[in-house]
Amino acid sequence: MRCALFAVAALATGAFAQQDAPIESPEAVVRSAAESILAELDGRREQLEANPAELHAVVDRVFLPRFDTAYASFLVLGRHGRDASNEQKARFTTALYNYILNRYAQGLLRFESDRLQIVPMRGEPDGDRASIRTLITLDDGSNVPVNYELRLGSGGWKVYDIVIEGISYVRNLRSQLGAEIGANGLDSVILRLEAYRDSDAANAGR
Repeated sequence: MRCALFAVAALATGAFAQQDAPIESPEAVVRSAAESILAELDGRREQLEANPAELHAVVDRVFLPRFDTAYASFLVLGRHGRDASNEQKARFTTALYNYILNRYAQGLLRFESDRLQIVPMRGEPDGDRASIRTLITLDDGSNVPVNYELRLGSGGWKVYDIVIEGISYVRNLRSQLGAEIGANGLDSVILRLEAYRDSDAANAGR
């Protein structure tokens, strides 16, 4: 269930702000991305479930331009990024993104439009940061709070963290991977994340 929740969270990661277009508000970013993924999934759920590679391509098309991969990677690496080479940082950023994408892609197939409620934002964003609250309705009728943390950059508002029931995925990954980097080294963690992309667990969305 947690994987499915995270997948639903991952899908709502903002809309691409084109260079000459007005910058969308953080709330509009979350709403338009949710509509985009629904349009992609409509009538294709069984087909995509049977073809993980195609599902990943669909999710990547919606997710990648709308997620601040560099900043999320910077936060997850933490102090370990100070001694990392530019090549290591680039590989880690790509591997981390693909790890998230592949792990939760299958959960997106269970997303329905009537299960996501976006709580209207009050006031203006706090500088270059904003938090958008949503509620996801589970099969038992209970609501789970999912917050999207966005950052304003040159490409507009993009999501860099997702908080499910108070648990931040950036902080969680920073703790988990930080301990692993400390024990085994950054290169070892990068190789493991890259290998996960093609693993059976990734294709099963576990």
